[in-house]
Amino acid sequence: MSNFIETREVIERLKDRLSHEVDGKVFDWHVADELKIPYSTLRIKIMKDKMPVREIVLFCYKRKIDIKSVIF
Repeated sequence: MSNFIETREVIERLKDRLSHEVDGKVFDWHVADELKIPYSTLRIKIMKDKMPVREIVLFCYKRKIDIKSVIF
């Protein structure tokens, strides 16, 4: 059994991390920009529950975030 959480929850966790860096509300398109993928691609990945793992790993690496705290 996998301990992974749904893509939507991961995106929400990333939005929470980004909210500490910017003033104001963080939207999905902010996350897409930070992951360096088109917003439409992120929306499709959320709908299909297909996590953009490589992009999330790079996001966490740049910010020195423990990846386990994001995807597990």
